[in-house]
Amino acid sequence: MDTNIEIKNLSIEYRMRNGTVHAVRDADFSVDKKETLSIVGESGCGKSTTGHAILKLLPSNARATGSIIYNGKNILTMSNNEIRQIRGKHISIVFQDPMTSLDPIMRVKDHFFELIKAHDSKVNEQEMIEIASCALEASGVSAKRLNNYPFEFSGGMRQRVMIALAIALQPSVIVADEPTTSLDVVVQEQIMEVLKNLKRTKDMSIILITHDLGIVAEVADKVAVMYAGEIVEYADIYNLYKNPLHPYTQLLLKSVPNIKIGDMELHNIPGSLPDLKNIPQGCRFRDRCPMVKDICKKETPPIIDKDGRKVRCWLYG
Repeated sequence: MDTNIEIKNLSIEYRMRNGTVHAVRDADFSVDKKETLSIVGESGCGKSTTGHAILKLLPSNARATGSIIYNGKNILTMSNNEIRQIRGKHISIVFQDPMTSLDPIMRVKDHFFELIKAHDSKVNEQEMIEIASCALEASGVSAKRLNNYPFEFSGGMRQRVMIALAIALQPSVIVADEPTTSLDVVVQEQIMEVLKNLKRTKDMSIILITHDLGIVAEVADKVAVMYAGEIVEYADIYNLYKNPLHPYTQLLLKSVPNIKIGDMELHNIPGSLPDLKNIPQGCRFRDRCPMVKDICKKETPPIIDKDGRKVRCWLYG
């Protein structure tokens, strides 16, 4: 398969008044055409930071190194004018909260007009309405609602509008940053079905950022498990669920309730993420790991290839 986007040695820091937050370290992954990669992990592990870096949407106090290769060019070294030509048209994003992402005093059609004009100033209003209508219908929203305001939609419908905006110009990559946050399970299923259909029909790749492992099992082809800013396991969906290698991945899967197993014991992961301003020596998961060894407290584990997968753990090296 052809690679749509490739991330190599991506590291991101936030410079704060009281220190430097090491949000992401040496992230490596790629996404092929018509493929869904899911980035999973606890809140604060660097998932959204990674997703925002792909569109160069990091705040001014962030410093990113490494490379994000799209069409042979490194996004991180692009100028503001260059990245504006890519955002929305070639790579788009669906943010977590559609109510704060949509302007409450703009009609839905005006959001589309603003997006389309940013990339083609010569297109006329009728053409823009046709583009917006097709995108809305593909996302499960009637084109008749183009004149509505965001507050006239439910949470699920607003998220569909956000997806429609993301696909309007038929980008090759969509970054979906927790697109089902705060939605009920029925609407979650509908939103994910929309994304799956778009991947099949529009020839696009999806980078899904989430902490919901149930959703991941339904839609992902590959999974990158993040912990404290590092990708600790990277594998295809089948092998990851069948035989998770990293202790953190194993505990994550055990913590998911399963109503089909009556006597299943519900597990939790004790402790919390380390302070990313003061990273502990050795493995970042060492203080919560049930299989910790002496070397884990002294040396940072490298990424190890194991049966065609990648895992960052001294158990395999």
